Amino acid sequence: MKTAIAEEQFARITAIANAMDQKFISRRVLLKSFADGLEAYKPANDVALQAFVSQHSALKAFFDNISIVDMRGELTANFNSTSAIGRLNLSDREYFRDTVRTGKGVISQPLRNRANGLPQVIMTEPVFDQAGRMVSLITAQINLNEPNFLGELADVKFGKTGYMFITNTEGIVISSPRKSRILKHTDDEGGSNPVTARSLAGFEGTAEGVNRVGVHGLYAFKQLSQTNWIMGAIYPRDEAFAQIETIEQIVWVGLALLATLVGIVSLLLTQRQLLPLALLHQHMLASVGKGTYQPMLERASPDEIGDLQRTFEQLMVQYGEAERRLAENRDHLRSILAHAGDAFVSLDAEGRVTEWNHQAELIFGWKREEVLSKLVDQFIIPPAMRERHAQGMQSFQGTGLGPLVDARVEIEALHRTGRTFPIEISVGALRAGDHFVANAFIRDISERREAAERIAAGERFVRGIADNVPALVSYIDRDEKYTFANAHIMRRHPGETLVGRTVEAVRGPNIYGLIGPWIRRALAGESVTFINPGSEAVGTADLVYEVSYIPDRATDGTVNGFYSLSIDITERKRAEEALLASEKRFRSVTDNMPALVSYLDTDERFAFANAAFKDWFGTNPEEMIGKTLREVVGDVVYEPRAPMLARAYAGERVEFDTHRVVDGVPRDVHSIYVPDLGGDGVCQGVFALSLNITSLKNIERELAAQARVDTLTLLPNRLALNEALPKSIARAKRTGSPLALMFLDVDHFKSINDTFGHAVGDQVLVEFARRLRDGVRVTDTVARLAGDEFVVLLESPLDEAAAAQVAQKIVALVGDPLFSFKSLEIRVTTSVGVAFHASFDRDEPGLGEHLMQRADLALYRAKAAGRNGFVLVNTKEQES
Repeated sequence: MKTAIAEEQFARITAIANAMDQKFISRRVLLKSFADGLEAYKPANDVALQAFVSQHSALKAFFDNISIVDMRGELTANFNSTSAIGRLNLSDREYFRDTVRTGKGVISQPLRNRANGLPQVIMTEPVFDQAGRMVSLITAQINLNEPNFLGELADVKFGKTGYMFITNTEGIVISSPRKSRILKHTDDEGGSNPVTARSLAGFEGTAEGVNRVGVHGLYAFKQLSQTNWIMGAIYPRDEAFAQIETIEQIVWVGLALLATLVGIVSLLLTQRQLLPLALLHQHMLASVGKGTYQPMLERASPDEIGDLQRTFEQLMVQYGEAERRLAENRDHLRSILAHAGDAFVSLDAEGRVTEWNHQAELIFGWKREEVLSKLVDQFIIPPAMRERHAQGMQSFQGTGLGPLVDARVEIEALHRTGRTFPIEISVGALRAGDHFVANAFIRDISERREAAERIAAGERFVRGIADNVPALVSYIDRDEKYTFANAHIMRRHPGETLVGRTVEAVRGPNIYGLIGPWIRRALAGESVTFINPGSEAVGTADLVYEVSYIPDRATDGTVNGFYSLSIDITERKRAEEALLASEKRFRSVTDNMPALVSYLDTDERFAFANAAFKDWFGTNPEEMIGKTLREVVGDVVYEPRAPMLARAYAGERVEFDTHRVVDGVPRDVHSIYVPDLGGDGVCQGVFALSLNITSLKNIERELAAQARVDTLTLLPNRLALNEALPKSIARAKRTGSPLALMFLDVDHFKSINDTFGHAVGDQVLVEFARRLRDGVRVTDTVARLAGDEFVVLLESPLDEAAAAQVAQKIVALVGDPLFSFKSLEIRVTTSVGVAFHASFDRDEPGLGEHLMQRADLALYRAKAAGRNGFVLVNTKEQES
C-alpha cells in the first residue's frame, strides 16, 4: 500500500510537470507567432509599434505584460503602460544578453521587477528581418504571484494539508502556498530538508523526509524539460499512511487475544486426551513383565486411544498365529527351492556345500551328488579368485559379524567345462553362536551383461548429447526416483548422488510441495510445462526455470516415468518483468497526457491506446485493442489519415494537421506517426500521437488576420494586397472579364503633417480610408500600402469608362465635404492613377507587377496635371 501511494504521488507530479512543460511550449509558440506578425507588419515608427502591441489583447490571458526592446536594450513598446517607454533599458539583464548572444528565446531565472517589485520570470523571443538579422526582441512577463501562473494546476492537492511547490536547481522558491517564500532560498528561514537537497542534486522520484518545522511527509520530485524548475509535492505521512497504521494496530490486538485463548483450551484438552494413553502404557509394561500377553480388563474407549488398545491386542493374537505358520512354511520353502528358477547353494561354516538345487546343476554343469560336502571354491570359483573368496569367507566368520548378513554381488564364475561367465549372487549369512550357514541364490547374467553393454553404449550416446544441451535434463521413474541426470544437474548438486533418490529427498519438502502436483500430472500421462523459480539449483532461488515434464509411455500405454527438461529463463523473465514495469510507467504517463497516444500493428489494429480516447471518442481503451483504426474513429476521421498512415508504414516519420467539427465545435488536431522499425529495417507497426491544438490554431488564425490589416485605417495592408492581387488576376483569367488597379495618395499630405501634426495626419488617413470604402463595391479591394499611399482593386469593370467613373467618384468623395476634426476643417484632395487591363492571355507572367507599374505611371501623370483628378492608362498601350 505504501509503494502504491508513493507511485501514485510520483505519477501525479510527473503529469503536472508535463503539463507545466506544455504551458511553456504553448507560450513559446504564441511569442513566435507574435514575432512573425511584427516582422510582417514593419511599423513605421514607435507610435505604430505601440498600436500594433495594443491590438494583441489575446496575449493578456497568457502573460502579465508584453514589451518590445531594441538591440540597445531600450524599451520601445509596452503592453501595460507607455510611461516606461524610452526610460527603461534592459541591456544589463542576463536574459537580454543571452537572447542577443544565442539568437534564441530564453526563460529567465526568477527575479523581481524593477518597477513594481513583483516576483517574475521573463520569456524572450528575437525578431528577425527578412535578411535574417535580429532587429529587436520581445519580452513577456509571467507574475509568479498570479493564480493564472499555474492555472488549473494550482488547485491540485495531496491529501487535506499536502501541497505542491516549485523550486529551481539553485534552490530558489518559484511557487509556494506561502507567497512570502517566493524568490527566497529553501533554507533562508532556518533549518534544512535533506530530501529537498537531494532533488536539487538531480534526484527524481519519491522519498520520505522531515521538513524544517518537523512535519514528516512523503515527497515527490520531477524536473521540467523546458527550464531548470523542479516540481515538488509533500504528502504528510500521518495522512498518507493513516489507514495502514490503524489496520496494523487492530490486527496485533486480535492476534494477542486469539493466541491466549487457544493456549488455555489446548492445555485442558491435551491433559484429558492423554489419560487413556497413560493407562495403556502401564498395562503393556505389566504384560512384558509376565512374559505373556494379558488382555486389558478396562473397556476400550471409542476415541483414538481406544483404537490403539484394540490394535495392540489384535497384533499380539496375530503374533502367536504367525509362529505356528512359520513352522509349516519351512517345509514348504524347501520344496519351492528345489523348483526355483535361480540356482540355490547353501554352505556351512567351512564353505562346504550343504544344498545344491536343480538350477545349480544346469548353470554350473555339476550334479548335486558330486558337490555335496565338498568345498564350493573347487567347482564354481575361478583359480584367480579363490584367494579373494577365502578372505570373504573369513569376514563372514569374523567376530564382528552380526546375526544376519545380506549381500548382492556380481562375479565371474567357473563352469565345469572350464569357461568363465558372469553370475549375480544374493548371499544371506546367518550365525547363531558357533553355527554358520550361508545361503546363496545365483543367476547367470551373461545375457543381461550383453544387454547392459548395449544399453550402456546407448546411454553414453544419450549422455553425450544431454550433457551438452544448455538445459537441466533428467529422467524420473514411477516411484519418483531419479534414474538419469545430466552434467548440468550434477554440477548443481556437487558431492551428491541423485540416481536412485526420490525427487522429494533431493529437492527438499518445500520445493517438492510446489512441483508435486505437476509430477503427478506427468505420471498420469499429461505433458506439462510450468515456471518454477530456482527449479533445479541449490541456493539459487533468484533463478527462474521453464520446466517441461514429458511422460514416457510403454507400448501398452502405461507410463513408466517422465523426462524432465528445465531451461534457465531468468534473463528472459527479468526482461519480461522490466518490460511490464516499463509498460506500467508508460501507461501511467500516457494516461495523464492531454493527447491521444496509441500503437497500431501492421494490420492497422490497436495494440495500445491511452485513456484520452475515452474523452475524445467515448470509447474505453480496453475495448479498442484488436480493432482497426477505421472501426474506432469512423470513416470521416479515418479517410484523411489513411495516406499519412501509408507513408508511416513505408518507414517515413509523418506530421500533419487536420480540422473538423465535433458535436458542432471546431477541432484542430496535430498528428505524428512514427514507424516502429525492426533490426532488419522492416516496419513492425506505427506509434501515433495526436494533440488538440484548437486553441493554438485559433490564436494563430487571429494573429495571421491581424498581420494582414493596417492598424490605423483597418484596411488590408501590403501583405494582404500581395495575396489578393494574384487571386483576382486568376479569377479574371477564368471569367475573361477586365480588371482595373488604382494608385491613390493624399495631395500635399506632408504639408498637412507639418502644419497640423502627425495626430491630425493620422485622422486624415482614417477618414480618407473610410471615403475610399464608400466609393467602391464590397467585392472590390481597398488597401493601404504605406504612409498616404492607397490601392483600389476593381474586379470585373464593364469597360474603361466604368473604371474612369469609379475614379471620378472617389475624387469627388474625397474632395467634398471638408475633413472636419473638432473645430478644425481641412480641404483634402487626391490624385488617382488607373491601370486598365481588358483581356488576358494564359501566358502573361508578371502581370500583377505590370499593373502596379502602369498604375504608378498614371498617378505620376495625374499629379503632373495638377492633382485632384485621375489619369487612366490601358496596359496594352505602349508607354510614352
